[in-house]
Amino acid sequence: MALCSMRKARGCWRFIRALHTGPEAVPAPQKDAVKRVFSGIQPTGIPHLGNYLGAIESWVRLQDKHSSVLYSIVDLHSITAAQDPAVLRQSILDMTAALLACGINPEKSILFQQSQVSEHTQLSWILTCMVRLPRLQHLHQWKAKTAKQKHDGTVGLLTYPVLQAADVLLYKSTHVPVGEDQVQHMELVQDLARGFNRKYGEFFPVPKSILM
Repeated sequence: MALCSMRKARGCWRFIRALHTGPEAVPAPQKDAVKRVFSGIQPTGIPHLGNYLGAIESWVRLQDKHSSVLYSIVDLHSITAAQDPAVLRQSILDMTAALLACGINPEKSILFQQSQVSEHTQLSWILTCMVRLPRLQHLHQWKAKTAKQKHDGTVGLLTYPVLQAADVLLYKSTHVPVGEDQVQHMELVQDLARGFNRKYGEFFPVPKSILM
């Protein structure tokens, strides 16, 4: 399973290089372009029924509907809270096995481990340097998670919406399935894509939400 994840990660790296290299920057896809769907799930171990009904069932439908679909086990997001490394490693394997058992098909979609593709953190840093601190501090989830202990929130927790943006934009994704609690974060992704394009030229498509 670990070897399979490494191979998928190398495949994603080659995918990124092909996507972003060349004599000229590739223009952002037009409205009639093929959709590219991206979504991520934290490695919480074996998914419960809520995970299946909330995300995984939709993932299976999306891979059958679209020709370019990427799903990531976003282990970097999970370390915004304290983690036992051994438990986290096992949780990644358990989540991978569970996704495959629930119908995620490697022939129809790309499934990979986020931390195995270093470009996620590289792009995240570039985007972090573009976003203002108050914008992150006013996000609902940040305020909710730090309401009781205002001085215990980590920088990782504050900036993880920027890493989410990097996850999406790295692959020039056009559509992202989200729940209602993630709508505000998707607005940040869209604003960062627009801001990057204004500053450096049209490069990232502005992704649209698929409400689940």
